[in-house]
Amino acid sequence: MLRFSLILLWVISSSVIEMNSNRPVFGVKVSIGANSQITTFVAYNYNGRVLTKKRVLDRETFVKFVSGHWPSIYNPYKKDYFAEHNINCALITDELTNKKIIECLPIDSLWKIRFSTYPFQHNIEKGWSNKYHKPSPKQEIYLSNNYGVNHIDGDFFLDTNFWKILKDVSDPIWIANYKSLY
Repeated sequence: MLRFSLILLWVISSSVIEMNSNRPVFGVKVSIGANSQITTFVAYNYNGRVLTKKRVLDRETFVKFVSGHWPSIYNPYKKDYFAEHNINCALITDELTNKKIIECLPIDSLWKIRFSTYPFQHNIEKGWSNKYHKPSPKQEIYLSNNYGVNHIDGDFFLDTNFWKILKDVSDPIWIANYKSLY
């Protein structure tokens, strides 16, 4: 009977802790994915122990979840996490079409971390990578040490590192320092 009581107490306390500590975790991977997208976005719930309920998202859905325009299990209270982290991302209304469009320079700049030139046609903008389709060895070490991204092809900038990289790609000093790593 004592054993049953201890197990029951553990189950109840574990479930209470899990329910109270759920929080969203957002991330991005800068790598050409299956649908020829340069960035892959992900959302998780963190229950205090592990990441759960992984969902891979397209750019539009991701921004709508994170900005609170669409409710989801990752943002049930429709909080604007971009505003909370002082990231200049928003859905604005196009005056001509009256449709909501995404305006998010930090997310639109993420490809520059990996590529020296835009990997598809119709964009002549230069990236910040010192190799053609991959960061230089020193840039890779920098990304590993500062953001936990050990393999640019497979690792996500997750949680606090996600917010940190979005701030950094908007900082001209950070950009100049990153470009100087050969």
